[in-house]
Amino acid sequence: MNRQYYSLFFVMGACLLLSLMYCPPFDLLLDDKEIFKYTGMAILRGNVPYRDFFDHKPPMIFFINAAGLIFGPWGLWMINTLLALLSTLLFFNLCRQYRLAFPWLLPLLFNLMLRDNLISLGINMTREYTAFFTIFFFCVLPGKYRYRYFLLGFLATLVFFTQQDQVLPLLPFLLYGVINDRSLLWTRIGQLFAGALIFTVPLLLYFAVNHSLGYFWEDAFHFNFSVYTTQKKSWWDHFRTVKSMLDAGNYELPFLVALVLGLASLFLQNKKKGLVLASLAALFLTMSPEFMGGRLTSHGVPSNFSYYFLPLSASVCLVLFTVFAFTEDKVLAGRKAQLPYVFLLCCSLGYTALQHGSHLERRNDDPVMNTPELPWLRAQKLKDYQLYVFYNDQYTYFYTELKVLAPTRWIYQHFWGIYEQWDADHKLLESIGQDLLRHRTTYVIMDAATIENFSNPANRDWWLSFMKKFYQQVPISGRTESILWQLKDNP
Repeated sequence: MNRQYYSLFFVMGACLLLSLMYCPPFDLLLDDKEIFKYTGMAILRGNVPYRDFFDHKPPMIFFINAAGLIFGPWGLWMINTLLALLSTLLFFNLCRQYRLAFPWLLPLLFNLMLRDNLISLGINMTREYTAFFTIFFFCVLPGKYRYRYFLLGFLATLVFFTQQDQVLPLLPFLLYGVINDRSLLWTRIGQLFAGALIFTVPLLLYFAVNHSLGYFWEDAFHFNFSVYTTQKKSWWDHFRTVKSMLDAGNYELPFLVALVLGLASLFLQNKKKGLVLASLAALFLTMSPEFMGGRLTSHGVPSNFSYYFLPLSASVCLVLFTVFAFTEDKVLAGRKAQLPYVFLLCCSLGYTALQHGSHLERRNDDPVMNTPELPWLRAQKLKDYQLYVFYNDQYTYFYTELKVLAPTRWIYQHFWGIYEQWDADHKLLESIGQDLLRHRTTYVIMDAATIENFSNPANRDWWLSFMKKFYQQVPISGRTESILWQLKDNP
């Protein structure tokens, strides 16, 4: 068995071990992930995205979660790990094909960055999946096979319907591919559109048949432009966020190494300077979500989302690939020249992974899973629509744990605490109240203290008045202030 097979086993084994740190017993609760799991359950129970539940994410993450639930508690982890293994294998083969001095280095770096717990916050986030699809896209890009542009169009569309903004880093690569290809332009464009349509048309038909096309447009697109990205912060605040997130997430060194080597390659001897330039453009476009609005908290402080930087796990590695694969300069070519970068790129991230792996926290120890309200509700043997979680996103976990559907499409409500003009006439809150009364929803999980964070005091007052009129707190053993409310006998 030669050295390349040992390298392949090493990097595939590392991928599997890093993924095991996020297997179900150790994948901690996070509000976004619990909401995604709920959407997967809702789809399997006959609900249609956007029509039956609100979310401003594109639909792929809902279908991925639904597919995971089909295979049981470990299903989602298996799908995620298989995608990680496949992207690692394809990337390793690409590095070996272009005779990189260390073909295992960049696939390993990709996995170390992807599974960095300081950035990723676990698995099953949209940008994690776009990182996989971006690696697939780049591995297809240099190929010579007949339907290359068909696959590129398909993968770009897959990225778009998983996380819209992450299609931007693919555009420089598409432009480079189209410019440098000698085949007929219309053939290339036709294949790209065909690849995009083969995914888009069935998706749109699904929403059209289920009378959800308008909801789809309103929630996944119009909402993001008209509400989600409207808050602003200064350019300096954006740059401070980038600096702090790269530093806190242990991404700073790989990012700077990739940036410096990429810029240097534009002046050194490199056979594919156009591709290096495209990869550098993609590197910066990967961080474009940070510059799309401020997303202020209820106290007017900008929110910093570390997982917005997770796709750098792919784009950093792609810059380094274009540097190492096509360099003709002695400063960068060869094993001796590239050996220092093995340590610069992997040592700190490797230590982070080791530290995380040796201090794994069990999911069952999460406070939400051990709240006294959960066993009490479990004993009630609830049916669909009998429970509603209000302004406590992590408690969305209760829906999937108790296997019940929410009584209203507004499955999370943090927008009322962020945007002062959101639902200014509290019509949406009224619709939630009407849904609760229509379904005679028996229980509501709500911490009255958190409602004080509503940006609009009128909304806060209306909701508290509604709750006190129709619901009453249930004393729960182990709680000084119960967060469980029950429908009054004669509301």
